[in-house]
Parts: sequence; C-alpha cells; structure tokens
Amino acid sequence: MLKGKHLLFNTLAAFLACAAAMPVYAIMSVPSGWYLEGNFGSTNLNNKSYPGSANTSGIGGNANLGYKLMPFLGGEIGYTRYANTTIKGTAGNTAGTDIHYSYDLAARGIIPVADTGFELFAKAGIERVNSHVSIQNGDAASTIGLSSSQHSATGLYVGAGAQYYVMPEWALNVQWQQARGNSSTGTLNLFSGGVSFILD
Repeated sequence: MLKGKHLLFNTLAAFLACAAAMPVYAIMSVPSGWYLEGNFGSTNLNNKSYPGSANTSGIGGNANLGYKLMPFLGGEIGYTRYANTTIKGTAGNTAGTDIHYSYDLAARGIIPVADTGFELFAKAGIERVNSHVSIQNGDAASTIGLSSSQHSATGLYVGAGAQYYVMPEWALNVQWQQARGNSSTGTLNLFSGGVSFILD
C-alpha cells in the first residue's frame, strides 16, 4: 500500500509540474460526450491470506469507457487487470499464482476547478472481482496446502483523482481506485496515471 501511495504522490508531482509548464491560458474540456480512458500504475492486494508467503503488489492497469452527461456528471464501465500474486512455498519456490481482474460500473462526479482546465472527480459503483489460483509447482504447493481455485465477489467500487486538459478532448489524469471483494478474492487497489479522450 505504501509503495502505491508513493507512486501516486510522485505521479501527482510530475502531473502538476507538467501542468505548470503548459500555456497560461486555460483549456476547457468538451462538456459532454463519450470518452475513453486508459491508466497504468501500481496495484496491491489486501484482506486475503495465503499459505506460505506471497508478493501481493506489482504493476497493473485499467481501461474505461464512459459518457459525460454534463460538465459535472458521467457514468462508465471499466476493466482492471491487477498484478499477479506470486505464492511461494517453504523453500522459497513458486508454488502458484493468483490472477486478479475486475469489471466495474460506476457513476463519476466531476468538479471543474474554476477556469483552470483542472477537474477533480470521484467514482462510486459496483464491481465484480475475480481470483484464479493456478499451481506452478505441485510439490511446493502440496507442502503448504495450496490448491487451485476460482472465486468471484461483487462489491463496492470507489475511486478519486484529478485530471488536466491539454486539449479540449485530451486530458492527463492521476487517480486511485479500489475494488472491494471478500476474503476469497481480496480487496484490490490501483494507484495510476493515464490519459482520457472525449469523442465529441
């Protein structure tokens, strides 16, 4: 979780530095229309335990398709692929891998920051988290009692971030999002930076 926060803060600092270097006049966003968004960053897994030891953080990303109804409100569907969780046996060998991904449906509230080209936003909705444990080394897995499995859970999806329009249709963003599963799937976070494009 800490690495993800550091990445988000570093990305935000770079984001603000780039924004400061832009022309002084504000570029306002297109007020409505379909949009595409792609993000890439650091993921981590919480609230799930494994036999043996596990590396629960790494690199992941997500893509969203949405519709901006007005300058203050939108809705979107998204897909997020999280970093694989590597599960190791007592000898340090890789026993198995847990693959996580999620789908979400969310409303997006938007707050334009005066006439600066900046927007703050928050997301809330529902998601479906999927977990698939596969065995990589049968001996190592049997030593710690690991078996292959598939689990899914529906839960709350939340997120928050900021974006800056470099053109009326193009924006750079930084954000955090969380898919809240259960003890079988875990709760997953993505701290990311990305680009969005409005199809006006």
